Amino acid sequence: MATTTCTRFTDEYQLYEELGKGAFSVVKRCMKISTSHEYAAKVINTKKLSARAPFNYASLWSSMDKLDHQKLEREARICRLLKHANIVRLHESISEEGFHYLVFDLVTGGELFEDIVAREYYSEADARSVCNDVFLCGDGDS
Repeated sequence: MATTTCTRFTDEYQLYEELGKGAFSVVKRCMKISTSHEYAAKVINTKKLSARAPFNYASLWSSMDKLDHQKLEREARICRLLKHANIVRLHESISEEGFHYLVFDLVTGGELFEDIVAREYYSEADARSVCNDVFLCGDGDS
C-alpha cells in the first residue's frame, strides 16, 4: 500500500523526461534509486497552488495552503483505494517544501485519445473492448 513519507524525493528517486503536464503539475518518468525500478511521478508545484490566492487576501494564504494540502492528501487516499488491473497504482506520496510527489506505475503505449484520433476507422469491436476496460474498472475485480 502507498504511504505518505517525509523523506526527500530526490534522495530516493531520479527524475527523467516529461510525460505530460497540467496547470499545477507535471508527470515525469522516474527511477527508484535503490531498486532501479521505473515509475511515473506526478510532481505538483505547491508554490503555484498557493500563489493563485488573490494578493488582497494574503491573510487567507495559510488557510489556502491547508486546503490545498488536504486536497493533495485526498487525491492520494483515493488513489490508494483504486486496485484494478486497468488503473495505475499509487506507490508512494512524498510531500516536501514547495512540491508534492505522487509515484505511480509507469504505463507506456500512449494515450487512449491519441490512439482513437490516429485511427482512420475504429471498429465497434475495438470500441467495445476499450469501453469494457474503462467501465469495468470500478467493479472490484482485477
